Amino acid sequence: MLLASAQDARAVAPPASLGRHARLNPWRLEPVDLRRFIRLGIEHIYTGALDPKRGYLPFVRFNLTDPPTWARHEYWGSPHMVGRFLDALAQCAEVVDAPHDDKAVQGLTKLLHNCLDNPWGLPFDTLPDPQGRKTGNMHHCREVLLALVGLARWRGCERSLELARGLVRAMEKATRETGAYPSHMLGEKAWLEPEPGWINYTTGRAIGALTAYYRATEDALAVDLAKRFADYNIEKTFRPDGELTEASGYHLHSTEGTMASILDLGALTGEQRFLAFGRKLYDVGLPRYRTSYGWAKESTNAHPGGRGEANNTGDFIEAALTLAQHVDRAYYADAERFIRNGLLASQMVHTDWIVQSEEADTDDYAYSDIRKRARGAFAFTTPNGYHSYNTDLMGGALRALCKAHRGTVTREKDNCRVNMLFAADTPWLSIDSRLPAEGRVTIRIKQPSTLWVRPLEGVAKDGVQVTVDGESRSAAWAGGELIIDSLAPGATAEVAFDLTERRAQEDARGWGTSEVHWRGNTIIAMTPAQGPIGLY
Repeated sequence: MLLASAQDARAVAPPASLGRHARLNPWRLEPVDLRRFIRLGIEHIYTGALDPKRGYLPFVRFNLTDPPTWARHEYWGSPHMVGRFLDALAQCAEVVDAPHDDKAVQGLTKLLHNCLDNPWGLPFDTLPDPQGRKTGNMHHCREVLLALVGLARWRGCERSLELARGLVRAMEKATRETGAYPSHMLGEKAWLEPEPGWINYTTGRAIGALTAYYRATEDALAVDLAKRFADYNIEKTFRPDGELTEASGYHLHSTEGTMASILDLGALTGEQRFLAFGRKLYDVGLPRYRTSYGWAKESTNAHPGGRGEANNTGDFIEAALTLAQHVDRAYYADAERFIRNGLLASQMVHTDWIVQSEEADTDDYAYSDIRKRARGAFAFTTPNGYHSYNTDLMGGALRALCKAHRGTVTREKDNCRVNMLFAADTPWLSIDSRLPAEGRVTIRIKQPSTLWVRPLEGVAKDGVQVTVDGESRSAAWAGGELIIDSLAPGATAEVAFDLTERRAQEDARGWGTSEVHWRGNTIIAMTPAQGPIGLY
């Protein structure tokens, strides 16, 4: 099982200059190493979100605000949460060195494989739905396919590859006639009555899983099917200018997942039409549902206000990173800002505010050690407070952090690009970033390199100081990026700048206006707060 380090075993107070009031995640105001947050998320999955007594069936819903507090099983636990967890664990294994629980992985794998053991070849829920029926939700095809690909890549599981191939063909067969499923719900013998607004919820969000499967297998059917889904969704659920139609449905995570998936399809195939349309969705149709700091609404039809979802923030981060890598590097600024604020602020590092229950655990409810169980999870939030938690949020949050960590530094021949100012350790260089406590980034060179550093947004060029091995250098710029050339292995470059503070007003859809105190690209305070514990 995973053990946190001595330092990570408590919620560490932020530097005095950044304030000391209670927050859900005080770590984000310390120098940020994304791997620290990823490891804590992994630990939450293994020690808090799985039930060994029921074959490692995931808990679905946590109640942390109204005593007695608990974690509960529901029919969404498998395969949806199973797929989320296995995909996340496989992603995390590529970027952090962390122990894994073999029994838990075996239990999750069995649940995943069993969900496809039916004549349709499509995923069915392990538990009956609220009406007592055995059903399959086509929403889950994305998570199941991603998990199968993850197991094949992470664990070398050939059976998972076989099942993935079969699932792709079952998806193609079911959507061949119209480009969409007959319904989002499948019964044991027939499709259930269709409902409006379920296209992005089923086929749109699955495009990214198909591109992941293609990268692992080069199965041409996956790209053909992904293009079919993309074309159908673009025609039916969006307007040509990137605005949403009623057919896009209310579930914004599915629509934003469709956006991120269309962009990934463009990156995979090189087809500019997908990159261009995904950019329209990002720039035109969807910004109204998020803030500048990355808080992103769960749905369009929620009661006034409504909660924000870490999965949605993760969609915007993944989309921004794809746009930065393939369209315009300026989108890295969005990705970094959304991570430092919207995503990391939603991770539950401090859990002392949760009332510990005294009840005994049952088959469906876990009451014991609820503070420990919850630690490391990514929550639903208000613009400035904890709202609630369901375990599927771990998938989108950890996927986004892993993609961000991989994209922090990229290399093209002898050019190393520092795209975001997070800590990193690559074969070419390592980064010690002191943000947001102070404006100082130290880069240690491992291979001969010319550095391209994307500076923190809002920092003036004449406010940047550069030293190499302790000696001052003139700052050279190209395309808005700092260039430090002719760096030999063993050299140390340091980039320093003043972090300006500013106050601004921000509107969050349905919640009104907040007063936001920024330091650089990090929020250090916000009013008003909502919920039992604030974010900022």
